[in-house]
Amino acid sequence: MTRNNYGVASSRDPITVTPSACRSRTAASCRFFVTSSTLNCGALRRRDVSAAKAIRLKKLLRERHWQKYATFCREYDRAAGLIDTDLVGTAPSRGQLHQWLAGELKGLPYPDHCRILEAMFPDWTAAALFELVPDDDLPVSDKSGVGQLVRAVSEAFRTPDADRSEWTPAESHQPHGAVRLDGAFHSAGDEIPDSLQRITKKLVALARVLRLPPEESARIASLAGQLVELTMQVDISIGEGGQGVVRYQHELFNMSSRPITRIPREVWFEHTPNSIAIAPMSAGHRKVLIQRIHDTTGLAKFACQISPPIQPGDTGTIAYECTGGQFVSDHYWRQCIPRYTRHVTLTIRHNSVGRLMSYTVLEEQVNGTEQSVSEDLIWDNDGTDVVVTLTRNYLRPGQSVTLRWEVEHIERSN
Repeated sequence: MTRNNYGVASSRDPITVTPSACRSRTAASCRFFVTSSTLNCGALRRRDVSAAKAIRLKKLLRERHWQKYATFCREYDRAAGLIDTDLVGTAPSRGQLHQWLAGELKGLPYPDHCRILEAMFPDWTAAALFELVPDDDLPVSDKSGVGQLVRAVSEAFRTPDADRSEWTPAESHQPHGAVRLDGAFHSAGDEIPDSLQRITKKLVALARVLRLPPEESARIASLAGQLVELTMQVDISIGEGGQGVVRYQHELFNMSSRPITRIPREVWFEHTPNSIAIAPMSAGHRKVLIQRIHDTTGLAKFACQISPPIQPGDTGTIAYECTGGQFVSDHYWRQCIPRYTRHVTLTIRHNSVGRLMSYTVLEEQVNGTEQSVSEDLIWDNDGTDVVVTLTRNYLRPGQSVTLRWEVEHIERSN
């Protein structure tokens, strides 16, 4: 006699019966068919329930396209690095993750797992992530995001010196539906200054234009009181003889309470046969004047003076070009992050060098540790030119990204 998937003898199994056992066989057979039928119907009911519901964590991973195990581990490590660098590399095994998403876990994962999951999904507690929800239910809370932004901005202004290292909302909440903007201001409690209202309204508009999900808008809102860099675009073109041209474009969001009239910057090259020249570029309606502060061999410290100023709650774009540097033998670029930066794009076009031989990308954390982020780099050959693009998100003041690369002509010269 065999057993089916539920550990019960199947009604199709042959049964050997002796004449003296015929009477008992009939009763046993009846009992068997009733029991088997009852169990099979229960199993079908369980399958119907599981088909109608899913673990919220599974749905969130699917919505963010993080369902692949390698992608999940990468996002898990990113969140872990914001909490405690010792937790990087502690992602659940493939089997454990499958158990989580299948709803087979009794209770919750270990506390460290819960902390990291809550950092990955700031809108949800660990308990909520493992709840069963209807498969057609949208797990994103507060679709407009207005109420959440108001609370985060208000909290950030009340605590201007608080640590912003985790880039998470000031508080977590469960879905409460849409909130009117004026009603959200009123519910914040204290009288809200005009500058705070202006910042919140601008952030709501930015979220719509940039298609930001509510949790990402809340991360930015938690930085109220700061000058936030929405995007930093660095384009480097290396021509004949290694002569480099570096173009910067910064999109800034003034979440502070004062106008921004001046942005200090610096640029460094390993080789500078001539002095470093810095010139403003046209970007938007604001004018930029370059103020030289300090110059040494290979290093230029300067400031971008902005007119008109970027008022509280406003965004502004500035751009400038740096020339005079040279990429000779050791090809690398180290980009320091002076302020909270949502998105960094570094593009390098190395002209007439044949092909790319190798590359490494290291991201330095505020505490001095380094981690490889080479998976965020893409490269291509455009004729005899090498084009490399690196993107990074949510960097903090004091961090840096270093890209090193080798191209074919270096190998030929050795």
